[in-house]
Amino acid sequence: MPAISGARAKLLIDGAEVGYATGVNASEDITNVRVNVLGEIDSKEIVPTSRTVSVNCNFVRILNDSLQEQGAWVEGGTDAVLAFPDLSIVIQDRTTGNTIWTIEGARCQTRNWSVDSGGIMSTNVSFEALKMGDETPV
Repeated sequence: MPAISGARAKLLIDGAEVGYATGVNASEDITNVRVNVLGEIDSKEIVPTSRTVSVNCNFVRILNDSLQEQGAWVEGGTDAVLAFPDLSIVIQDRTTGNTIWTIEGARCQTRNWSVDSGGIMSTNVSFEALKMGDETPV
């Protein structure tokens, strides 16, 4: 069974391939709260109370290929930001076309870019999301 490497991973946002991804990191956290009772040393229960998902994507910047035009980043004022729809992010094995990860309900959070004398311009975009699933559907 072949491993997934950066050369095989393809990033899609709302079904469209977005530039050349050089790295994608995602995190899913479930917050648990302990139920403690006065007079008892041990917790009675651990209760899950929330789930958070965050995604960080690195892209090689393609000239005249704006993230806003691709629908991957919000532009405009307050009304545009509030009305911007949730995004769906999919990581696929570009060799087989199989889905590796699916992120649902993603919202734009941060973007930055860098360029240096020996490299190419890259963009880093992060999102907050509602759910993350692996090969099985979310």
